[in-house]
Amino acid sequence: MTIELTVDEAARVRLWHRVSQFLFREARLLDEWRLHEWYDEMLTADVRYTVPATDVRGESPDALGLIDDDAARLRQRIVQLLNGEVWCENPRSRTNRMISNVEILTDRGSHLDVAANVVVYRFGHGRSDTYVGKYRFQLAVEGGAFRIRRRVVVLDHETLYEHAKLSIIL
Repeated sequence: MTIELTVDEAARVRLWHRVSQFLFREARLLDEWRLHEWYDEMLTADVRYTVPATDVRGESPDALGLIDDDAARLRQRIVQLLNGEVWCENPRSRTNRMISNVEILTDRGSHLDVAANVVVYRFGHGRSDTYVGKYRFQLAVEGGAFRIRRRVVVLDHETLYEHAKLSIIL
């Protein structure tokens, strides 16, 4: 039995593959602590990175969150992480991200809304932590390439474990 794809279906599969590869590259850059490269090559100038509080479901502009970084704050976070100013990341944690269930929710031409599941394993200081959640991205399409305009990490945890820290970029 063979399955033939229409032109539109084949284009959607190619787009999904490109988006998946983009997200896998992002995960690798973050795992390898290549944070400047990640920031410079993968993010828009107006990027926003948020991690809502674990006890809040749905997005509300008034809700408090664990992280709410614009481009300037994210750049500052990277400098602090790489310069050893974040004591709990000296020495640096080792991380391994597993991304699955990548789905393009909407294609608006100039940007894509993308969802994916994520598990981040973090090792360091004699302990390991696991962060499980969902990624929500708004990817800008610029010159045939993708850049992250909005990056939301919704953790599935009811609470963060004792001593668990969010010093890494999830």
